[in-house]
Amino acid sequence: MAKCNAMTLDELKKWILRRLGSPVTRVCLDALQLDDAVEEAINWFAAKKGVDRDITFDLYAGQVEYKMPDDCDMVCDVAFQVSPLDVSLIFAPYNIAQDEKVPYSVFSAGASGGLYSSLLQSMQYVEMAKRMINAERNWLYFQHKNILLLLPDPKGGGKVFVEYKSCCANIEQLPMRDQLLVRRYALAWAKQDLGIIYSKYSTWPTAQGNVSLNGDTLMAQARVEMDKLEDEIYESAKPMAFFTQ
Repeated sequence: MAKCNAMTLDELKKWILRRLGSPVTRVCLDALQLDDAVEEAINWFAAKKGVDRDITFDLYAGQVEYKMPDDCDMVCDVAFQVSPLDVSLIFAPYNIAQDEKVPYSVFSAGASGGLYSSLLQSMQYVEMAKRMINAERNWLYFQHKNILLLLPDPKGGGKVFVEYKSCCANIEQLPMRDQLLVRRYALAWAKQDLGIIYSKYSTWPTAQGNVSLNGDTLMAQARVEMDKLEDEIYESAKPMAFFTQ
């Protein structure tokens, strides 16, 4: 569903022409040049920020490679389903039941450090053991193949949640802040093209006589606006997630 105040592509092209002076003055841009300006703005947004999307899929025992959706440009984060019996992957059930087999008992007496201290040490020991026997879940994304590699082999199955950046941007579905970035970049690109055209001529003939053109000024304005938008799009991005080894 389109968002409130969202522009369609045709509405965006008409908005660009109005911002450049149409219909009061003639704007010498072809329909194909307007198409180019909008396409460049969408591609710029997809490359610099991208669209946040996610997918949940099932894990299968023995399968470590998973094909990502065709619109996936970069995987940002992967969350594995946590089993309530996660500790049993490290210790056999009978070892957990026999308190003396676990180095730090969750049920230790208060004199030995208390319940919280024992629980914390137990969790630290489990995490250390998981790393030692390679039970710690990890992932790699191969962009050239669009394949997500999950390690180790998910023998127990389960589900995985993946956040990724999509290379397909639909302006009507973007948040308003992102829509404005795309609009302004498309306008700056169209202004740059118009400046290139106008810079080839010093004057333009009209019914009222020759009119001086400002091609160099338009190109300079477009460059300033594009540089400003480069800063704004980075400021609007989400902070990078933390990665641990």
